[in-house]
Amino acid sequence: MTKKVAIIYGLGGSWFDPAAGEVYLAQRLKAKGFNVGGPFAYTDSQGVYDFLQHADWRAIVGDSFGADYGPVYAGELKPIAIDYLAGFQPSMYASNVVNGEIVVPANVVFAHCVRDPVWTDTYGLGYASWVAANPKRTKLVTTLHRAAHPDDAGWAQNLIFNEILKLASK
Repeated sequence: MTKKVAIIYGLGGSWFDPAAGEVYLAQRLKAKGFNVGGPFAYTDSQGVYDFLQHADWRAIVGDSFGADYGPVYAGELKPIAIDYLAGFQPSMYASNVVNGEIVVPANVVFAHCVRDPVWTDTYGLGYASWVAANPKRTKLVTTLHRAAHPDDAGWAQNLIFNEILKLASK
């Protein structure tokens, strides 16, 4: 079974990703046998599409702008199902944010958004919310966690890493 996880950087890419951030998450997932793509630039929708289209189990994980556009790229794969979508602190400032919300498309089976509930903690960089386009088709979990932006390391990363392992083993 081919299990693929596309990792998507935020606006600053590798320049602003902490050493314990998305590259480390990719290393951890590879060590567990996942085929990991990226980290992709948040603008690389074609790369994400090409990487994920041929897999038995698919996931997208992004931080900041990567968490903003991960749902968009999931939708571009319709009718293909995205088994798991995770985002660390989606930003309020991406073009797909409407009234502070980002829509998770119905082809996503399970989605988990880790966001900072206090706007001033990140000045909106980690404050946007995810909403399911179809709550009957997509299970959406939101974890409120106050932390420095992009909050893709440590506790939050462990939460998402363990969830991927659990869901991919079903």
